Amino acid sequence: MLTKSDLEKLAQVRLEGALFLLQAHRLSSAYYLAGYAVELALKACIAKQMLPNVIPDKELIKAIYTHNLYSLLSTAGLRPQFNEEIRADTQFAVYWMIAKDWDEESRYAFWDQDHAAALLEAVNEPNHGVFQWVKRYW
Repeated sequence: MLTKSDLEKLAQVRLEGALFLLQAHRLSSAYYLAGYAVELALKACIAKQMLPNVIPDKELIKAIYTHNLYSLLSTAGLRPQFNEEIRADTQFAVYWMIAKDWDEESRYAFWDQDHAAALLEAVNEPNHGVFQWVKRYW
């Protein structure tokens, strides 16, 4: 069982791991962990919605067990804030276009320096990065 706090910590650890791996030129691993950090951050937002002593709707449970970032964004209830951010911040919109292509199958691909660095920047950039944006809603 993972708590919201566990998911937040795991997300941060995965992002830190991705940054370390990028510096170590372990590009495919860095790419995968960067996207996984965003997935975990979104799941932390979803965990915030869980009520004690209430059995969640079956469809909600199924929706949580996806790796699709766009679907998780909706499940987290962040679509209105996301749409507003996309309109207000063109750099965030560019970063989202990079990050949204990540999926769990990324772990089976070989990623080069350009792709890995681009995803890490899109995820971790302090003012417009996707991970940084999701953290606002933990």
